[in-house]
Parts: sequence; C-alpha cells; structure tokens
Amino acid sequence: MPDVLPGDVPEWGSTFKAIADGWLFSDVDGPLPPVAILPLENPDLYDRADWEKRVEIERHHRSVSIARHGGRRIAILTAKLGAPAAAMAVQAAAARGVRTLIGLGYCGAIEDGLGCGDLLVPTGAVAAEGTSIAHTRERYPAVADHRLVRALHDSAPGTLHDGLVYSLDAVFTQDSGLIERCRRLRVSGIDMETSAVLTVARLSGVRAATVLVASDHPGLGLHTDGTLLGAGMDRAMGLALEAVTGRAAELD
Repeated sequence: MPDVLPGDVPEWGSTFKAIADGWLFSDVDGPLPPVAILPLENPDLYDRADWEKRVEIERHHRSVSIARHGGRRIAILTAKLGAPAAAMAVQAAAARGVRTLIGLGYCGAIEDGLGCGDLLVPTGAVAAEGTSIAHTRERYPAVADHRLVRALHDSAPGTLHDGLVYSLDAVFTQDSGLIERCRRLRVSGIDMETSAVLTVARLSGVRAATVLVASDHPGLGLHTDGTLLGAGMDRAMGLALEAVTGRAAELD
C-alpha cells in the first residue's frame, strides 16, 4: 500500500459537505433554483400534496421539489425539524445555488396579542440552540434579511406580527420557568429552527427569513385549535409564495 502524505488527505470539512450534499441532493443534477422555501415541521406530518395545489411541479426529487409559481422557478425542500437538520439543509442548498430562502414553520406564542393561527415574521432570534454557536464560536446576531421581511409584510393580505423568537433544541425543557424567562426577554414566540436558519443563511450568503404560525399559547395556557392552525398555515404558504415570486424584482 502506498504511503499517504498529509497533503493528500482531503480536508474533512469539505469531505463532509460533499457527503451532506449526497444525503440531500444525490438525485439532483446541477444547481437548484436561486429561490427556495424550507418547511420547518415534523417530517412525518409533511405532505407534498399541500404544495401541489398551489404550484406547478416540474419534478419531485427525494429531498426537494422543483416548481414554478408566478413565472419563477423555485425549490421547495422537504420538511426539516430542529436546528441541526434545518441548518444542514440551508448550507447544502446554498452550495447548490440558493440565494433567497424562506423558512415556514410553527411557534408557541409568548406575546399576548399572538393567537393560534396568527403569523409571526421574526426580525431576529435568540439562539438558545447549539447549532448556531457551533458555526460561529461566538455571540452572533441571528437577524432576518430586512428586504425579505419587508417583502413579506408588503405581500401580506392581513396582519403580520413581528418581533423576536426564542429558538431552542431541547423541546422538553419548555416549562413555566422558560415561558416566564421568554416573557422577560420580550420575545414573541418559541421555535426550534429560526436562529440556526438565519445564522447559517447569513454565513452562507443567503438572504433568509422565516414565517411562523402560532400553534398555541403556553403563557396563557391556550391550546391548539386545529381549524385556526390549518387556516394559518394555508395563509403562510400563500404569503411565502407571493413574497418570493410576486416581489422577486425587489429581492434580486
């Protein structure tokens, strides 16, 4: 066996990026469209048919669908749950040419005026998960792209809430103490992905924002209303599509 010199060994970070690309996009030839939507939800509950009602599907791949809407080609990724999975999808999509991304998911409401089914577009996030810090090694602001946030507000047919969201990994640590801490921090909601999506997107040169549907209100002890939640997600999907297609000229 020939000797392997240190200079012959590929840098592991580059090797693993290729592995991650293979996990997600091994059945995709070439780049992705520059605009993408990333559902942030339980993959077991994700249904591609919800998007097929709204867009013209060109092709389904294992982890992404290529579609047309409003004359623009877009990528709709399959659902990712939690900061590590969402961040990997963002980074891999960026390497495939995505430059504008909207994450679409759920949050628990903290703000008193935010009810089940209402939409929150965070201007930034508290990174209480471990993925963001692993990428930055320091305190780094998880901030949404202001032009994309503005496009979402301009595209909305009704009221949108804005503010901060508290993103965490350990979902079972949500107790009364955490809720009270979030209220003191004046955040509007709690989710699991936004801070990582915004951080990794910015580091990867991707314009990003998230649209979150309030699912319940732990601070007020209000549980999920399925009808309101479904209506909220329906509105959020329409809003995301309008923002990345109808307002495309502003984003390019």
